[in-house]
Amino acid sequence: MIRISNIQLFVLIIVFEIGSTTLFALGIGAKQDAWIVVLLAAFIGLCLVWAYTQIPKYYTNKNFSEVLDDVVGKKVAVPLLLLFSIYFYSQSTYNFFEFGVLIKMTALPQTPLIVILYLFIIVIIYILYLGFEVLARTAEILLPYFLIFLIIIYILTLFSGQFDFDALKPVLGNGIQPVLEELPISIGFPFGEIVLFLMFWHFVQDQKFIRRNAFFAVGLSALLLIISLIVMISVLGTELAANSEIPLLDTILVINIAQIITNLDSVAVFIMFIGGFYKTALHFYGFSLVTAWLFNRKNTKLFMIFFGLLLPFVTINRFQGLDYQRWLGVGNSTYIIPLIALIPVFLLVIIYIKKRKEGR
Repeated sequence: MIRISNIQLFVLIIVFEIGSTTLFALGIGAKQDAWIVVLLAAFIGLCLVWAYTQIPKYYTNKNFSEVLDDVVGKKVAVPLLLLFSIYFYSQSTYNFFEFGVLIKMTALPQTPLIVILYLFIIVIIYILYLGFEVLARTAEILLPYFLIFLIIIYILTLFSGQFDFDALKPVLGNGIQPVLEELPISIGFPFGEIVLFLMFWHFVQDQKFIRRNAFFAVGLSALLLIISLIVMISVLGTELAANSEIPLLDTILVINIAQIITNLDSVAVFIMFIGGFYKTALHFYGFSLVTAWLFNRKNTKLFMIFFGLLLPFVTINRFQGLDYQRWLGVGNSTYIIPLIALIPVFLLVIIYIKKRKEGR
C-alpha cells in the first residue's frame, strides 16, 4: 500500500505548481499588471482546491476510479478515466518537451534532444518503478535547495543595480480588460493543473489534513510566482519579459555585483531541472495510474515502462519547436485545462445531491 505523509504532499504540490512556471512571465499580456493576473488566478485556483479536497471528505481512502464508479456508474466512469488518461499523457509531452529543449539550450547544446529526453525518462521510470513514495522523498530532499536558489535570485537582483519598481507602474494603467483577457490562461496554467492530485489523495496517510496542506502549498506557490513576475518585470521591463524565451534566465544573467557575483546561469539550469523533472514525472505517474485503473490492474509498472519509453518519441514528433509548443500550450491552458479542471466540480455537485438524498 502506497502511503505518503502530509509534508510530502505539501512538497509535491509546490514543486508541481511552481514547476517550470517561474521560467516564464505568466500573464505578461497584461504588461505591468501581470502580477494581478496571477493573484486573481490563484484565488480561483484555491476555490478549485477547496472543491477537489472536498471529495476525499466524502470518500476517505478511495481512489478516483472508485469515486467515479460510485458517483456516475461504470459506463460513464470509463470514458471519463480515458479522458483523464489522454489529458495526463498529453500534459507529460508538453512538460517533457519544454524541459528537454530548455536543458539543451542552456546546458547541453551539442547533445541531440532525443538523447536528453531518453536519459531523463529512464531516470523518471526508475524512480517511479521504485515507488511513488520514493518520488515524494526525493522531492522532500530537493525542495529546500529549490526554494533557497529562488530566494537568492530575488535578493541578488535587488542589489544588481538593474531593479526598477517603476516598471510596475501605473497599476491598472490600461484598465482591467487586459487582466481579464489573460486570466483564463493563468487559471489553466498552473492552477487548473492541480486536478492531477485527485489521483493521489488516497495515498495520503492522514486524510484530515489534505485541504490544509493543499491550501498552504498552492498559496505559497502563488506567492513565489508573483514575486518572480515582479522581479522579471522590474529587471527586464514588460517588453523584454514578454519576448524573452526564458525571462528568468535573462534576469539572472543581469546579476553582476562588483564583478564577483555573476554568471549565475547554472542556478537557472538547476531550477529548470527540478521543476521540469517533477512536473513531467507527476503527470506521467497520473497517466500510469489512470491507465491501470482502466484495465483493472493494480500494478502500474508495465504501463510506466511501455508508455515511458514511448514518451520521447511521441514528444519529438508532436512538437516542431518551442514556439509551436508554446502556441499550442496557450490554447490548451485557455480551453482544455479549465474544462478538465471543472469536471470534478460537477462530480462534487452530484455527490452533494446524492448524499443529501441518502440523508433523508
